[in-house]
Amino acid sequence: YVYPSIDDLANQLDHVLRYFGLQSIVGLGVGAGGNILARFAYRQPTKVEALCLINVVSTPAGWIEYGYQKLNSRYLKSKGMTQGVMDYLMWHHFGKGTEERNHDLARVYREYFEHSVHPGNLAAFIDSYVRRTDLGISRSTPTSESCPAGRRLSMSTTLQMPIINVCGALSPHQEDTVTLNSRLDPTKSSWMKISDCSMVLEEVPQKMCEALRLFLQGLGYGKPNQSSCTTIYRYNILLITILLT
Repeated sequence: YVYPSIDDLANQLDHVLRYFGLQSIVGLGVGAGGNILARFAYRQPTKVEALCLINVVSTPAGWIEYGYQKLNSRYLKSKGMTQGVMDYLMWHHFGKGTEERNHDLARVYREYFEHSVHPGNLAAFIDSYVRRTDLGISRSTPTSESCPAGRRLSMSTTLQMPIINVCGALSPHQEDTVTLNSRLDPTKSSWMKISDCSMVLEEVPQKMCEALRLFLQGLGYGKPNQSSCTTIYRYNILLITILLT
């Protein structure tokens, strides 16, 4: 068995849409899941209405990340979930100071990594993720030499759908989200940094829900029902794909 590459995982989303009979989606992805969604959206722009990307990296793994992750992969295959691997996973998700900031959440994640994650499967995923290629997107307009055959020169080589690019202020991936933001169309994307957290969905879900609600309203979803005494938001979205890694 050969574990699929990140590009292969992105291609598999097309099969998911066909299986459920969906023509388009609004995608929400965290970390590697967001990277996979972005790859799918770039290749299949007509099938993605909008994206919400959280703590997403758009570049290949650097030497430091590659070295740490390959070491983690080797330990996972030979010794299982060691303390060193656990500490790196906690830093990767929450940055520094997780225990002091949110002790209960940190304990839940440590127990999850220790008892619910198969070390061999995680090692295979890590090997795949550190071999990821660059997303290949750019804010600049392609020249005639760089433009692929059949693509109009007026088109930008970046993602064409509305995007909300979110990061936690304490996330170790904050600079990566800034890099991603510099490669997106500024007229269709927004960068948001949420304070006092790293994993925004887990640590401050109320702030993320409000941001997502406003984002969906801007797309034309969630119009209030004026006939009710209370405002009721009806989200008629075909699908929100959530990929958490």
